[in-house]
Amino acid sequence: MQAPRREGLLEVLGVNGRRELLARARTVRVRKGQLVLAKGEPGGDVFIVREGRLHIVLYTADGYEVSLRELAEGQLFGELAAIDGEARSVGIVAATDARLLAIRPEVFRAVVRDYPEVADWLIRRLTAQVRSLTDRVFELSALSVRARLHCELMRVARSQADGGEPAPSHAELANRIGTHREAVTRELGILADLKIIRRGRRRLEFLDIAGLEDLVAASVLGPVGEQGWW
Repeated sequence: MQAPRREGLLEVLGVNGRRELLARARTVRVRKGQLVLAKGEPGGDVFIVREGRLHIVLYTADGYEVSLRELAEGQLFGELAAIDGEARSVGIVAATDARLLAIRPEVFRAVVRDYPEVADWLIRRLTAQVRSLTDRVFELSALSVRARLHCELMRVARSQADGGEPAPSHAELANRIGTHREAVTRELGILADLKIIRRGRRRLEFLDIAGLEDLVAASVLGPVGEQGWW
């Protein structure tokens, strides 16, 4: 599992490029619970989160929500549709009131074309997404609920260390790893007894990251073979 990169598009651009992009973008405000993008709708703007948090979600035919991950301040979404012109591949729902920067697709593509450092950043970003999806496919296909939760908690721990998302709820963790809230609550209780985490209301403190890494390694490194994890 790769630690997430927190360097955003605006930071990569530098002063002049950032000034030009901001002059060509617009601000969008959304309310908590608002559907910002819907899966399958025509592609359009690229967005940068300026304030607030959003969830990346998918829905089954019977309305069951699958939460993929959370977007925090500085993060980008909507770039895939801007690149290939296809429909949106996921839904985006505001987890809090939020302020977004909306960039027209032609402006986004021009920035990628005109600034080599942005093109390099985007390549690294898309590569990291492929690696992350590979990890998740393996976890959902081959690991137990307990092992999947340990892997997801490592992602949360690394995100928090980089100033990213706050602790997800038990229900959100369950959605991410394909199980139910009761199973997550039970496994978190075991980790708390082992002094690996400390739980609180919307709070999750990691006391022993090395211990959590050992639990992940025991599940992930063992069955993969001599070449190890992806």
